[in-house]
Amino acid sequence: MPPALYNCKTGERYASRDDMCKERRHRDNMGQKLRYWRKRYGYDLSKNDYDEFNKHIDTIKNIYHIHDFMCKFDKNNISAEGLEIYVKNHKGINNALPIQNYLKTLKLIQKNNPMVVTF
Repeated sequence: MPPALYNCKTGERYASRDDMCKERRHRDNMGQKLRYWRKRYGYDLSKNDYDEFNKHIDTIKNIYHIHDFMCKFDKNNISAEGLEIYVKNHKGINNALPIQNYLKTLKLIQKNNPMVVTF
């Protein structure tokens, strides 16, 4: 058995039990947020994505339901059907334009719904 204050992730010892508990709380909080974001917003996130996604979460929560539209959106060339979506969500879309390149890097989780029947 490793010593009580040994950190197996870094191979070092914690300075105190408080440091160990603080680091554990941080890791648990990160894991809980990632699980919530995956379930709520439908993005395939990893621990590497945590900092960047956390920085933009206030913007993303307003436009996650139109993710595909937002990735293809060009403010200078809006189609007729795109205009309706833009009018309904113009505030969120305008706030999300600076992070449009980041949104393109996010992967959506594919949900297979067995109740949907296609002909």
